[in-house]
Amino acid sequence: MQIVCATHGALPFDGGAPTDVAIAAALRRQSDAGMEVVTDGQPGWADPITPLLAPLGGVRAGAPCTLPLGIRLAARPIVEAKLRRLHSPLLDAYRRAAPLATRPLKAVLTGPYTLASAAQIATTAYRHPADVAVDLSMLLAQDVTALVVAGARVIQIDEPLLLAHPDDAKLVRTLLEPLVDAAQGATVLVATYGADAGAAYAQLNSLPGDIIAVDCAGRPDIVAAIADTGSGKPLALGIVDAATSAIEDPAALARLLERLLGRYGHDRVWLQPAAGLRGLPAATADAKLRAVANAAAAFSGSR
Repeated sequence: MQIVCATHGALPFDGGAPTDVAIAAALRRQSDAGMEVVTDGQPGWADPITPLLAPLGGVRAGAPCTLPLGIRLAARPIVEAKLRRLHSPLLDAYRRAAPLATRPLKAVLTGPYTLASAAQIATTAYRHPADVAVDLSMLLAQDVTALVVAGARVIQIDEPLLLAHPDDAKLVRTLLEPLVDAAQGATVLVATYGADAGAAYAQLNSLPGDIIAVDCAGRPDIVAAIADTGSGKPLALGIVDAATSAIEDPAALARLLERLLGRYGHDRVWLQPAAGLRGLPAATADAKLRAVANAAAAFSGSR
């Protein structure tokens, strides 16, 4: 079985505007830690929501808030008019990082369902968050097209808030289809994190995309679901906890993989942190990435 070690998304950066030197250093640290697929670390992102909604026309900043799953926003986006694209921060970030990367560079974006669920509606242009999500789906599909044209071959779409409302899986599937269609052959990961996805596992396998990424760190129900039933789609297993500074033991992670992959029927699996590592010290984040790579080596060596 081929194992692909990857960074999930965000990484810690010092305050201030990130420089090319800082981005290049973050890319190099990921490679040095054994990551085969890297990200730009989302420099300048304080959270996974605001950087994608704030640049849109029709959105203003509100008060700080905490979303389900503990996602904290410095300013909740308020939709006060019909959404319109002014520029693409995703494309700008990819174009900046791509020339600095020596490994495949994964573009990471938050999906339309989570973005819409995070926003407050203050306009008659939209009656329901689902209406906002439909427009965001179309706008994000344009971003995905632009990323592919710019050279992106791996794109991750994060939909963590699906786990707060698993009955909305059908809606999420419809919202993601335009983004996956726009990927035009790039590998698309659809990711959830921040809660145990065990109860929603069957619905996750029905989502579009090539790979389903799940948070397995301290999540017994999703671990049991994968171990007992395998997977309809290839998986990206989040095996180190992004919310704690404790560094996982690679041997223990290899034993976890033995359980997770006992009924796994695919010839490739991805391993990565359970979520972005933005909130950790840089040295801790690097150690977490090394734990992923060391777990892959320990698992391969035990077979």
